[in-house]
Amino acid sequence: METPTLSSGLHTRSRTLVIVAVALAIVMIGGSIAAYIVLVKVPSELARNTAEGIRQVFNFTPRVQINQTVVVEQNIPVLEVATVSRSLFVDHTWSHTWLASTKTLELQGSFTAKAGFDLHEPFRIVIERSPLRVVAELPRPKILSLQMDSYRVVKDDDGWWNRISERDREKAFQDLQTLARTKVEASGILTEAQATAESRIREVVERNGAIVEFRAPSKQ
Repeated sequence: METPTLSSGLHTRSRTLVIVAVALAIVMIGGSIAAYIVLVKVPSELARNTAEGIRQVFNFTPRVQINQTVVVEQNIPVLEVATVSRSLFVDHTWSHTWLASTKTLELQGSFTAKAGFDLHEPFRIVIERSPLRVVAELPRPKILSLQMDSYRVVKDDDGWWNRISERDREKAFQDLQTLARTKVEASGILTEAQATAESRIREVVERNGAIVEFRAPSKQ
């Protein structure tokens, strides 16, 4: 039997160290690649895909950040985005009595209300890396418009000596519009506008394999 020499032992040890070093290098490279994918590539792709998905749905691109870094700039070709449109019918009766003489106006109006978001206010998407998720910061929904589509004068009756004036008619129409706004605000349209926006954003995010959380806009 051949007795191991000092040189052969050193050679074996050196070869072992080389193998260990190579293995460690492979592990470090693999870890770096994995970290790059998890911390950089995946969040960046999620940011771009989310921005594009929202653009397709709402016709504007929100500001998108990864943590505190802006990766997609806001692009707003429109100033408002409506997520709900609702028709409503309102009737209003106005009358005034003077010296036992009553004048009466009865009006009916058909309105279209639209609710959604004012894009002058913050509308941001934030990608958080750990754990990976999307945080959507939406402004409070608003009634963006309330349009009278048509109206009908059901009753326009003068009193015996208490005549209807143009000012009376103007006030009756103003009251009709005020009543329409009150009615639409009480209809739950703002809650529906918020829920509709959140649902569409959630679809975009989940389609890209992530989860979404909704928060009130942070002050920046």
